Amino acid sequence: MSELTSLWAGIGLLADWQVILMMILGLLFGIVTGAIPGFSTPLAISVMLPVTFGMDSLQAIVFLTCIYAGGNFGSSISAILINIPGSPQAIVTGLDGYPMTQQGRGSEALGVAVAASAIGNLLGAIFLILILPLLVKFALSFGPPELFLVGVIGLTIIASLHKSFLKAAIAGLFGVLIGTIGMTDTGAMRGTWGFYELLDGVPLIPALIGLIGFSELFMMLQRTYVAGDSAADSGTEKSKNLKQLLRGFVTTLRHPITLLRASTIGVLIGGLPGAGATVASVVSYNEGRRYSKNSANFGKGEPEGVINSEAANNASEGGALALLLSLGIPGGLATAVLIGGFMLQGLVPGPRLFMDNPALMYGVMTSQVFASFMLLFFGLVVSFYAAKIIRVPTMVLIPLIALFSIVGTYAVKLLMFDVYIMLVFAVVGVVLRKFDYPLIAVILGLILGPILDDQLMRTYQGSGGLSISIFLERPMSLLLLAILALSLLPLVVRLAKEHKKRAGQTKVEQH
Repeated sequence: MSELTSLWAGIGLLADWQVILMMILGLLFGIVTGAIPGFSTPLAISVMLPVTFGMDSLQAIVFLTCIYAGGNFGSSISAILINIPGSPQAIVTGLDGYPMTQQGRGSEALGVAVAASAIGNLLGAIFLILILPLLVKFALSFGPPELFLVGVIGLTIIASLHKSFLKAAIAGLFGVLIGTIGMTDTGAMRGTWGFYELLDGVPLIPALIGLIGFSELFMMLQRTYVAGDSAADSGTEKSKNLKQLLRGFVTTLRHPITLLRASTIGVLIGGLPGAGATVASVVSYNEGRRYSKNSANFGKGEPEGVINSEAANNASEGGALALLLSLGIPGGLATAVLIGGFMLQGLVPGPRLFMDNPALMYGVMTSQVFASFMLLFFGLVVSFYAAKIIRVPTMVLIPLIALFSIVGTYAVKLLMFDVYIMLVFAVVGVVLRKFDYPLIAVILGLILGPILDDQLMRTYQGSGGLSISIFLERPMSLLLLAILALSLLPLVVRLAKEHKKRAGQTKVEQH
């Protein structure tokens, strides 16, 4: 009963125009900055930390968490329209969102993304309120061996990212190799070539912008407009954009099972330390393709692909906040920065926070429910105007995107070295595109490489030596091994069919 009383008290705290204003400003700031390549959600939150110093505790925390929610959606805008994800979690969104833009359905893709993001955020907030204790217990059962296996499961997804398993595997392993550059936990340095800037590893944002975004500019040189010459016709464009946005919204509502599955995956993975929204969206996309009736269209402009990605990466916020609020453990970079926001208010995330400030914590959690509905409205408004970017000629758009990419890359750490890294990866991206290697596999390997490296080392140190038995002695590890085997099954079946087909063709040729 006391929890119900605290919940009502928390909702009552939100009935303040200043709190509502902070929610709106936070969402708008998150959406706009999330759409700027290089201006990641953690960076957006960190920029606003000093602003919250003089605020009331609830206003400050709600403002920062709404930036988090808005940024998760905002990063999909640039991914869909110009194939440059604002943040890593939108990489998968671009797989189907950008092809939809090229087909003249950019506004529809944005409508799908807005609806999936808002619903995913809403379901994540409900999970956060209802099953927080269960989620925390589940997350606590994951030690280094389990987190290593989560990374391995992520790597197996690479196998289904491309029609050629060999090319996908090579691209993924190339990404893992790059991801292990830097200083190890034991103090050893690998692949830094004497550059101290690489001690912390290859910077992800510059690599992401260069590999996917900047290399895309070379593809744009061959077109007059992003979505073809017809994009210039603006006679009925406003009406068309609005209709497409609403069509995308309705399309999302027609996939309730997909939304629920993707949101559940997002919450569960978001609640794992170090996993984050990017891993959640990749896993959700893979599972969505496995169960979809339109699996053959994934990667070619399938709205269901956007739904899987956006619902998962927005729902992951609920899991990440649950971990942060109850245990004080950040699920990723964004929640790590949020800890600073709590500290500025004299609050220490963890079990004591619920005991000492239950109404405040329930206020923060329920604010995410209201933020979901606000995200739906403001997301549609921003998307309506953002969609006009595809009508800008590429001769104007390319230099502008190049400028923003360079400035965004430089702004992360104020280092020209990051700009050079971005340009190197742009060249790599062009080469990979030319020979039809999947860029998403490289990015996924780059993200998972440090996780695999770190957790394998911790497993080794914690067990006094590396042995396969450590993965067989823990119930959660056994469950993950079973999931790993199931995830590999479709690949084995596909390879067997391809082998049988090739054998049949060889027989025909011999006769």
